[in-house]
Order: sequence, then C-alpha cells, then structure tokens
Amino acid sequence: MPVTLSDIARELGVSKMTISRAINNHPNVNSETRARVLDFVQKVNYRPNHYARALTTNRAFLIGIVVPDFMHSYFAEISKGVEDVARPARYQNLICTTDEDSQKEIHEVEALLTRTDGLIIASALTAKEARFYLSIIKDGAKIVLIDRRLDGVPSPVVKTDDVQVGMLATEHLIKLGHRKVGLLQGPLVSTAVDRSQGYKEALVKHGLELDKSLVRDCGYTEREGYEAMKGWIHEGTFPPAVFACNDPAAIGAMTAIEDAGLKVPDDVAIVGAGNIHYGDRLRVPLTTIAWSTIEMGQAAARLLIRGIEDAGGSMAAQVVLKPELIVRSSCGEKMMGARMKRAK
Repeated sequence: MPVTLSDIARELGVSKMTISRAINNHPNVNSETRARVLDFVQKVNYRPNHYARALTTNRAFLIGIVVPDFMHSYFAEISKGVEDVARPARYQNLICTTDEDSQKEIHEVEALLTRTDGLIIASALTAKEARFYLSIIKDGAKIVLIDRRLDGVPSPVVKTDDVQVGMLATEHLIKLGHRKVGLLQGPLVSTAVDRSQGYKEALVKHGLELDKSLVRDCGYTEREGYEAMKGWIHEGTFPPAVFACNDPAAIGAMTAIEDAGLKVPDDVAIVGAGNIHYGDRLRVPLTTIAWSTIEMGQAAARLLIRGIEDAGGSMAAQVVLKPELIVRSSCGEKMMGARMKRAK
C-alpha cells in the first residue's frame, strides 16, 4: 500500500500539516524538521496525494482551458503555452472544446467551475450572452480571456492587435498593386470584427472605397472558407485579391480556387491570419499575419495563477502581442515584382 501523510506523521512524531509544509518548502518549518521529513519521504518513496493537497490548500490545482477547436494548431499552441507555465507551478490542465457554439461553451464552463481553480477561455459568446461571465465573476470565478475580448467583462485579456492584423494583410495586397481587395470576414467574435475594421481602415488609408460586394460572410473553418469562395467564383464576382480572416478559411478558399481550375496567386492572391503550423508546407505556401501563440498561452497562465494565488489582488489586466506579416507565395509578391520590373 502507498505511504500516506498519516503514516509519516506517526513515524516522525509531527503533524500532517508540518509534513505538508516541509514537502512544499513552506518558510514556517525549521531546517532540521524539513531535513528529517524530506529524508524520510525519499526513503519510503512517498508521492503526494493531489486530492489531499487540494483539501489542505482549498485549491484543486487544476486550470480549465476552453477553446473552439483543439484540432486547430493555433489553439493547441496556446494550450502548450499555458502548460509551460502551469506545470512548474504544479497546476494541471483540463481542456474543453466548444465548436464556436455559445451554449456548449456555457455548459462546459459551468462544468469546469466546480472542478478547477480558474479558467482560460477563447469565447464564442455574443455581447448579450457575455452577461453569463459577469455573473460567475461576481460569484468569485477566476477567468482570463484569451485571443478574444468580451466588452464589458472585467477580466484579464491576452490577445493580439486584431485591427492591425487586418491592416497589415490588406495593405500588403494593396501595395502589390491590387485595387480590388476582397474580405472573407469571420464570425461575430472580436477577432473577426476587429480584423474587418482593420481591412476597412486600410482601404481608407489608401484612398479606396469600401465595396460591399467585395465582402463575403465566412466562418473560421476550412469548409466555410471553401463554401464562401466557391459561391463567389460561381457568381463570377470574385476579386483578384482576398484577405481571409484566419488561415483555415484562407486554405479552404485556396482549395475552392484550385477546384474551379483557377490558380493561386495568378488568378487570386490570398493572405490569411494566425500562422497555422502547416501553412508554409502547402503546395502554394500561405502568406499570413503571425504573432506568438505560445506567448499568449504563457501570459494567460501567469495572469490566472497570479489571480488564483493572490486572493485579494486585482484580475484586471491586458496583454497585447504585436502581429507581423509573413510573406510567402500565395499573395504573388515575387510574381508581382517581376511584372513591375518588366513594365519599367
């Protein structure tokens, strides 16, 4: 049978609390007692009981991570960043996916609240639905929003500058000589809304009018990107350059272009966002806007653990990572450069 704290307490003649404190390097244990405890637990190969520790500290040492799609490398990398910080702090992670379904998100969050010390959430909730988070924060829940903000929710947020994401992508296509730049805009979450705003601001900056026929509703999946682009092509109104609000939608659009017998970037130049891990390995490597998802996860974990362990501390904070353009073949920059040289 495994050795318990009670067994060690009887053998050494000290309390279970003293043993727990010695194992966890608590300052209120003298060096001689700590040495006796650590020497004994090593001899008997003692392994701390997670549940006993949770009862002693009134914490579960579990962090919940709620993301739309764990198969998307973007959210897998965020989760890896969380783990990089959580594991050394002795926290484990529980991960749930929502498929961009707000009701499923609420259900998963409610289930995790009873099992975890705090949550890191990439939310799909609308502004009205976000009142759910106001109520649980009021009841003491510790939450950090990641990738997406929820206006009016007093929670730390870790994200990139999504308006700048939209501007960088659109400006790049404009600077390549495109006067008609289309937008595959994502769902009604802050990332897509802000990237769409960046798209519009780039058009204004370069003296181009917003043409609503160049804006197409689209989700955040390859299938949705494919269907949106397929419909555009079928109508014969597709533009020669497109900013897709994330990489999966961009990749779906590229597949639709190729299935229609057209070519990327010859017929349509494409820029995505998010730097999906295989984007540089596609037959036509995808130009994208990137920021460090690992750093996002690490920052979110640090904010959450600080909020969990500092009961009286404020959870209000915002971390914004800077996006950058990564140029590959899908936007046709090299081809465009060659054309401009020939024109001269």
